[in-house]
Amino acid sequence: MTTKTTGAFAAHAKDAQWAKGLRPYFKYRDLGIEEATAGRVLAHVIRADQPCEGPMGYHSHDLEFQMNYLLKGWARLSFEDIGEIRVEAGDAWYQPPNIKHEVLEYSADFEVIEITLPADFPTRDETR
Repeated sequence: MTTKTTGAFAAHAKDAQWAKGLRPYFKYRDLGIEEATAGRVLAHVIRADQPCEGPMGYHSHDLEFQMNYLLKGWARLSFEDIGEIRVEAGDAWYQPPNIKHEVLEYSADFEVIEITLPADFPTRDETR
């Protein structure tokens, strides 16, 4: 449930709704930012819903801005021209527009906040 007050809002944890989204092995919790910004910004929490069964597929997102803050767990990620990185709870990372990347592995308790501009953007499957 979202409570709005003069352009501001609060997304209360007790009212959180988790739903399927872009990736079937994750669940997503919308934080209400997309609605509050008329689609300019997306902020959601993503958490593991299924065990990791290997690399998730090389892909890219056509957007202006994307950053993540890992709340729980860990993940191994691969980025074009950067290579592999491992992130743990408390780590944050920026993904430049259209960078090719892949989630290689994640922990069972993986949970991340993701913020993007705009809220709606195309994702393309890529080849290595």
